[in-house]
This record gives sequence, structure tokens and C-alpha cells, in this order.
Amino acid sequence: MSFPFPNYGILGLNARNLLYIKPFNPRKAVQFADDKMKTKDFLSARGIPAAKVFAKITSRKMLRQFDFSSLPDQCVLKPNYGFGGEGILILNGRQNGIFLEEGRRPVTSEELIERIEDILDGKYSVNGKTDTAFFEQILFPHECFNPFRPAGLPDIRIVVFNLVPVMAMLRIPTAESGGKANVHLGGIGIGIDIAKGVTTYATRYNKLISELPHGGNPRGILIPGFEELLMTASRIQYITNIGYLAVDLTIEKDLGPVLLEVNARAGLMVQIANLSPLRARLERVKGLTVSSPEKGVRLAQELFGQKTHKAGKNDEQATKPKIGIHETIEISGSGIIVEEPVYVSIEHEHTVFSPDILGELVQRGAVESMPGTGQRYKVKFSLAGKKIQTVVRAGDTPAGVKIVIGRRDIAGFLIDPAKPRHVNQKKRGIKIDLRALDKILAGLDRELPLLKELRPLNLREEREKAAQDMNFSPVFLQREFEGNLNEIESRLTGLNADDSPLGLLLKKKQRELFHRIDLIRARGSARHFTSASLALYGAPSTALIGFVKAYLMTRAACDLPPPRDSMLGAEEAAGEFKSVLKNYGLFDFEINIRTSMVTDCATGDKKIYIRSKALFSRSRIEALIAHEIETHILTAENGRAQPFELFRRGFANYLDTQEGLAIYNQHRVLPPFHERRFAFAKNVLAVAYAMEHSFSEVRKYLLSELGYTPEAALTKSLDLKRGLSVTAESGAFTKSLVYFRGLRAIEQFVSDGGDLRRLYIGKIAIEDLPLVAQIPSILPPILLPEYLRQKSI
Repeated sequence: MSFPFPNYGILGLNARNLLYIKPFNPRKAVQFADDKMKTKDFLSARGIPAAKVFAKITSRKMLRQFDFSSLPDQCVLKPNYGFGGEGILILNGRQNGIFLEEGRRPVTSEELIERIEDILDGKYSVNGKTDTAFFEQILFPHECFNPFRPAGLPDIRIVVFNLVPVMAMLRIPTAESGGKANVHLGGIGIGIDIAKGVTTYATRYNKLISELPHGGNPRGILIPGFEELLMTASRIQYITNIGYLAVDLTIEKDLGPVLLEVNARAGLMVQIANLSPLRARLERVKGLTVSSPEKGVRLAQELFGQKTHKAGKNDEQATKPKIGIHETIEISGSGIIVEEPVYVSIEHEHTVFSPDILGELVQRGAVESMPGTGQRYKVKFSLAGKKIQTVVRAGDTPAGVKIVIGRRDIAGFLIDPAKPRHVNQKKRGIKIDLRALDKILAGLDRELPLLKELRPLNLREEREKAAQDMNFSPVFLQREFEGNLNEIESRLTGLNADDSPLGLLLKKKQRELFHRIDLIRARGSARHFTSASLALYGAPSTALIGFVKAYLMTRAACDLPPPRDSMLGAEEAAGEFKSVLKNYGLFDFEINIRTSMVTDCATGDKKIYIRSKALFSRSRIEALIAHEIETHILTAENGRAQPFELFRRGFANYLDTQEGLAIYNQHRVLPPFHERRFAFAKNVLAVAYAMEHSFSEVRKYLLSELGYTPEAALTKSLDLKRGLSVTAESGAFTKSLVYFRGLRAIEQFVSDGGDLRRLYIGKIAIEDLPLVAQIPSILPPILLPEYLRQKSI
């Protein structure tokens, strides 16, 4: 390999092994670093945050007895002594009780057992010896990584020597690397300026790159809290006494900085990503007297990056926050923040909570018990603006306080015993935690998958019967709801938001979810289901019907249908969609072809679904790209970058805006008299008719009065009557109203001078834009269709 810098000071494998690993990493230290579970347990007990371990399997006997149903739906299977990301299996969700790899491919019990047996046999072990398999908490990347469009969880590798973080690299997983942050498999390595925490150079396959796969610039992006990451890496070396060490950390969306693993055989790609020889930096700090991690970090910033400040004699003390012995901490629970007065004591080694406050906090979901540890609990709290994750003990506390903060958790503070109590200590109180409420509502939104619950169990069979008989009205079998609607409703009832802009949006979402519960409960009954659908999606008003009729009168001609032999099938359509997804850098999307679908094409959670027997004209493909990819998918991906989950999941009433924008976009590419330009207007009339007529009557009406093709009439009738059991009864699923109603709102928005790019920040409703504008930290959209990229918002 040729290096893009003078070869003086480059560290090679032999030099690394002889000069740094052999003299500074004793065999026991290497063995300790190789044992991931032992390392994480040891460091976690000393305040270093790490992912939770759900279970471990050490033998085939334990494997035969293991109950996989005891695992959460989201977890990661890992080998304890693994290396290079080999053997890892990301299990994200279940389908009919079967785990889904990456939320997509089903993993059978046989495959899972075979993978665990391979792990036990040492197939993925760094030393080739027998191993232990363990299941760990899934970590999700922080929004700061969004500009890199990672195909998995990025990590930050920091090389530490003599307590000095000498070099750091951000590793971005790609589709080619299989979603793993491994630069040898095709991941991207990006250097980080030690002083600034800003990305510098990028490398892939041992070559420098100036552009990320999706077209973004890898340089100049700030890693938030980078100094804290450096401090954590140096602290880990201080605690473990591993002399030459690489620490792999990530920033998790909820947990913040989290340890992934430590490595006593740090690789050498980091010097390519930084365009700087590693050996020269190691020699620069070798032999220096560095007494603490704080001094090590400061020295690294002075030596290896642009100075951010001039170090003074009392620099270390000046950077530490000052606290008194009487303070108030904030503990986050389920939608609330508990403010609790505390006593800061240097006489206590560990933090102690009284049993009564622990009992209350457990009920509020603010602490997590640790079975088998003798009254120990995991807790996260904020003290003087600094987040602390630690293990606390139950015990007696002084009169008047229920919490004593011990020495281990105040190492980063200066204590001023003379500080008056009234300065920082508040009375006990409970505040609403809007970020937690957003997360809870997004979770409840996931637990109420409406379209899945409305898909009849016997859809395929009843469709085939209806295809043979125009007078047939299906009888649908409704699926049993997998969760507990009463329990979900109870959790929803217990949530309380404030009247801030975000709080008002969360209240609206809460009300919408109540309506969704009512709709799911009402399945089967034509009357009750229709009533619930009207509450959720509205009714075809007289004014809307009048506007539709006037709109349809504007159609002066019609396009001839394309020849059948020119139509594209599901597989060809999938190829077209893949090409567009690649152009937008959306490599982590999957296209599924399904036999049992009501519509021809739909999107959801990084998937595009296509009905297997659907046929598409070229203009229809272009319209679907504009509708599904350039609207729904781009908006969801931009929403994923926002600090609140509902920007991706969808705030209340977002459907009108989303579907209206999608139709507006598809109209830009359709010919003037294409049938699809008028289909959504016809749907309004179809809904109004279905509310008063049977399935067979609706189907005939669509054919004779609205000009639907036989296949389209059958598909639309099935759509309008899903949720009913006896479709011979009048009643309808009224969701089809949102498309044309939304289009009218979008056209009015544009006519009034509205900027469509504002609607791409996430799944929001037009009417909520004034509230959204008042929420801090909302990011501009990263992904936009070509016609909207010309100006910034």
C-alpha cells in the first residue's frame, strides 16, 4: 500500500506488535479485552455505559433448554470472543413468533440454533477456542450520524496510549459491509480532529474518497460531545491498565455515549483516515507523565489538534462544574421527570437511594432493578446539567433526604461545601418529559398497525371468488389483535402533555390513537366500524363531493391504455425502484413482492411492497416513484433525522398532507389526461356510495358510473369494504378521502406561497406548521426530490 503522506512515523503490524502490544499489553490484559462480556460487566459497574445483556448461552445443554420466547423482539446475537463483526445477528422484530434479521428476513429456529452452535464451537472466536453466545440490547444511532446515511450502527474508534487519545476515526457501515462498521469489508473510515471533534478525511477500500455514497461531503461534520468520548476512552485505559488500547464507542439515540468494545490489538487504518502517521504520535507521548484522563485528553488536544483554548495552571479545575452539598437531580421516568433533592457526600463511596423512593421510581419506570445483585438498581440522572448513568444501592439516608450521591458519581465535579442550599436545591417535583412522551406515543403507534389489522385473513380466497362472480359479496374473517387493546388504552390514558407547541402536537396524536383503538375494536360490525372510520378520517362532505364533480368535468380527453405487452410486471417494477433508491443513497431499503395485498404498491418501515400480479405502465412507474419514494420515503427518512420520533412515525392528521403531497408530485410527471390524475377524485364518490351500498353494488357502480377497469373496480371495492365482515351490508373504510382532500390542501398551500420543502422535514400536517416552527432543534430536510433542491429553506 502507498501512503498519501511521508512514511516516517507510519505504524506497521510488526512494529505495533513488537513496540506497543508486547511491552504494554500483558497477556492477561489482552485476554481481558478479548472477553467482551467480562469487559463490559467490569466497566459498567464503574460507570461506563454499555448495552444491556439479556441472556447468555455457554453450552449445548443450555442451548437445548433455552426459551427464545423469553427474549425481547429486538436484540443482537453476538459471540463473546468475536472479531471484525463476524457472527453477529441483528434480530429486529418478530413475525408470527419468528425473529426477523434486520427487521426483514425471517430467521428460523434451526438457523438461530445453528448460528449459536457455530459460536459455541469458536467459529468466530478471535483465538479459535470455544466461545459463549449472548443476546444484547439493540443500539440505534444518534441523529448526529444522519448526514453520513449509515447502513447500520456507526462507531467511533479512539486509540489511547499513556492515557492520551492519540487518534480517532469514525467508522460508517455501508450496504457493501453488510451493515457492519468494518472498514475492511467496505465500510467507510473518517478521521476526526482530536481537538475539534470535526470529521476530516475519508477512506474506503484503502483509498481516499471525497464524497459519500449518497453524494454528501464527509468533511467538516461535528461529532457532538466528542470531548466526553475522549474522556471515556482515557478513563477506560485508566481503569483497565491496558497500555496500548483502542476503544470503540457509539452515540446511541437515547442513551448517548455507549461502549461497544475494547481492543488490545488496535488496527492501523485509523492513520489512513487521518492522513497522519500513528507511530509518530505514539512516540510523542511515550514516557510522558500523565496522571489523569483529564490531563490525557487536554494533552491530546494540545498536541494533535488545533488548540481550542490556552491551557492554564488551573485549566482542569476551571472546566469542572461546581456543586454544593445540597443539590437537585432530575430522573427521567415514563413521560415524566422527577426532580429530587439530594445530599452530596464524599464520605459515601456509592450513591444510595432510600427504599421508599426506589419503590416509587420503579413504578414510574425511572430505575431498573438488577436481579441477583442485592438491592442494586441502574439509574440515569442529571446533576448540574451533566448526565450520569450509574448503579445505586438501596439503603438508609440522612433525615430530610432520600438520595445520597457518593464519590463515584461526583468525580467530574468540584464540591463547594459553603454553597448555600437555596442556590441549586429545589423542592421535590414532577415535570412532564415531552421527549419521553414522544417516544411512548411512537411506540404505541407501532403497536397499533392499522392496515395490518384490517387485512382479512381470507383476503386471497374471497378475492378469487369475487373475480368469478359480479354478484358476490365477500365475508371477511378478521384477524385477532396480537396485543391487548385495554392495556394499550390504559397506557395512553395515563399520558399528560403540556400546552407547549410540542405538547399540543402530542395531545393531538394521543387523541388520534384513541380513535385508532376504536376502529380496531369495531372491526366486523359494518355500522360501528363505519362510525369509527368517520371519526378517524372524516366523511365525504357535500362541499367535497361538489368539488370532485366539478373537477371531473374538467377532463376533456383520456389517454388510451397502453398495450398489455408493454406493461411491466412486479419484478421489473422492483428493478426500477431499486435504481431510484440507489440514486438517493437509500441502500438499506428492501423490496418485497407479495401475493396478498389490496393495493398494487405500498411503503412502510424501509420496505416497498408490490402485489405479485400487478402490472404497471411506464407512466405509472414514474408516478409511483414520485408518490412512494420521492414523497413517503424521503419524508420518513428526513423525519428519522429529527430529534423526535413522531416526525418519522407521523403526527396526528399527517396523512392528508402526506398523501396530498404525493399526488401533487405524481401529477408533475403524469400526462395531462392520464387516468391516475382523476382516480383519487373518483375515490371520494366511491366512498360516499360504499357507505350506503353493498360490495357487489359498489363494484358495479365503479365499473358503470366511474369508469374503473374490472381489475381496478375489484381492488377498490375490497379496499372500501375492509374492516367489515359481511360486505353485503352498507358501510365503508373511509381512508380514501384523505388523498383528494389532501391534494386540495397542498394546491391551496402552494397558491398561498407556501414552500413545499417545509413539508419534507417529517410526517407533519400543514395546519401544524406554525407549531412545528416553534420547536427547537428541528433540522432542515436532508433528502429532497430534484425539483426542490435549488434553494435552501
